[in-house]
Order: sequence, then structure tokens, then C-alpha cells
Amino acid sequence: MQLSSRPERRRALLAAISVLALAAGAGAALPAHAGTGAYPDQPLRIIVPYGPGGTGDVIARFVAKQLSQDLKQAVIVENKAGAAGSIGANYVANAAADGYTLLLAYTSEMVINPVIQKGVSYNVTRDFSPIALAGSTPLLLVSNPSVPVENIEGLVKLAKDKPGTVTYATAGTGSPADIAGALLAKDAGIKIMAVPYKGGSQAVTDTVSGVVNIYFSGMPPAVPFVKSGKLNALGVTSTTPSPALPDVPALASQGYPRLDLAGWFGFFVPKGVASDRQELLHDKILAALRAPEVQQGLAMQGVQTSDMSAAAFGEFVQGEQAKYNALIKELNISAE
Repeated sequence: MQLSSRPERRRALLAAISVLALAAGAGAALPAHAGTGAYPDQPLRIIVPYGPGGTGDVIARFVAKQLSQDLKQAVIVENKAGAAGSIGANYVANAAADGYTLLLAYTSEMVINPVIQKGVSYNVTRDFSPIALAGSTPLLLVSNPSVPVENIEGLVKLAKDKPGTVTYATAGTGSPADIAGALLAKDAGIKIMAVPYKGGSQAVTDTVSGVVNIYFSGMPPAVPFVKSGKLNALGVTSTTPSPALPDVPALASQGYPRLDLAGWFGFFVPKGVASDRQELLHDKILAALRAPEVQQGLAMQGVQTSDMSAAAFGEFVQGEQAKYNALIKELNISAE
């Protein structure tokens, strides 16, 4: 084999270095995730700011399954509970704005916590972009079977006969369950004691076990216990019964019109995600929510889905902020 001359070797080496330099420069100029395929080219994460088993967790897992099939990419649900949802929300607010991390948020962390909680470091308008309204559900007022009441009238009478002895679970100060309990207490003229929890799953569990008497629960975690007889359903916070439990009356029709409070869930991404990625996520999430198996599964648990543009969803969130701010002020709910 004949060896190349030294000048030829030197020219070849310089040419190789030049090619490598051009390649490195081109790579540095590319945005994150470019060059490895169209978005998404790696797993997505849906952060649920509550523990497993709650309403948000149920919705996230239904949607994640459909998204994974549609996008041909893994979609992982991660539970990051604490501070009535603020820990998970703050995590997403500080995540990379690349469209690979989503927040499945509830009413609490997006419209209530910034008012109620001290030291909330995220700002909804500054740190998030709304993607899609996932669904809404009334709260379901349930009681442990040991509580000798069959309806809201019986509960109010019991609370009046034994002031301060009836306990109700909440998902933290200022959570929708807490606001619903405080609103019931004010409008009925009764005294009931709030017992805060980190999330709906544990609150339901302790209501079933009798640690607390009643709970304004999201529908999905409570409905199975109602159907099995482990919880009694006293009413829903809406003007009409829920399709999931059509025989349970609406509290607004039982003399408490202001107990028309529906919790809602929506998808958000960190501010700064490219608009085309936001649009893709919006379209794919709505398509997932329209899937018959998702519609049926969520409807059976009292979650009603709704088509809404991302812009309309943003306006809806602003309206909810105004509504709950007024209730918090009226009920004199103190910040933590």
C-alpha cells in the first residue's frame, strides 16, 4: 500500500477540520429538538398537580392515551402534588418552553391560589399559555354513611343542632371544596369545620373511612364510592343533576342557588412555546377529547367536555379569576 505524501496528508487534515467546523456551526444554529424529526420527536409529559386518582389525574390519563396513539409518541402523566396544586403549576411555569411539558390545571392553581396563597411565584398571565379547556364538572357533596342525614336539609339541621361538630374535607384553604363549604355555611347560617388535605384522592378516602363527615368532591373519585354505598350523595353544585348520577339533586334547586360551582380543568404550556406547537397541541387534545371512548368514560364520571378555542379559553380563565376573587373577598377566606 502506497502512503500519501506529507503535503497531501496535511491538505486532507485541513479539509476534514473545515468540514467538522461547518457541521458544528450548523448544529449550534439549530433550535432545540431540530434535526431529529418533526415535533414531537420525544416523549411528552402531562404534569398533574395532584395525587393519583383525582379528577385531573383521570382526565390526564384518558387524554394521554389518545395523544400517544395520535402522535405516535409516548405521553407520560406525572403527579406532582402539594400546596393545592401550586407545586405542580410552578414546576411547569419553570419548564423549558419547548412544547414537551404540559400542565393539566384545575380551577385552584390558575385562579384561586395566586390570591389565597402567600409566596406563589408564578403568574398565570406571564408564565402560561392556555391550550385547551379539558372539561368541567360540578362538585359532588358526599357524606359518610355514619352521618345521619339523607339530603342537604338534614345536613343543615344536624349542623344547627350541633354547631361546629360537622367536619368537611377540602383540598386546602381556598380550594373549590373549601369555597363551597364556606358558601354553604354562610348561606345556611351554620358552623362547620374545614379539614384541609393536599388533594382530592385522600380527602375522598378519609370521608369514606369516617375521618371527616362530608366533602365537596370532584365527581370521578367519589362516584364509585357512591355507587357501592360507601358514600351518600347529597347533591351536586349545579343547576341540574349530573348525567353520572341523575338521581342526585342539584343543590341550586334545593334552596342554595349560589352553590352552582363547577370546577374546570385545562391544558397549559409554559409561556414562549412556539405558536405552531401550541396549535398542534390544541388540535390534538380536542381530537382526543372527542374520541367516543373518552367522551363516554368522562361523562360517566360527570366530566363534560367542551370545544373552545385557545383564545376563548384564555378569556374564560380571566372571567373565572374575577368570579372567585369576589367570592374569596365576600367569604373572608384568609391567605395561607
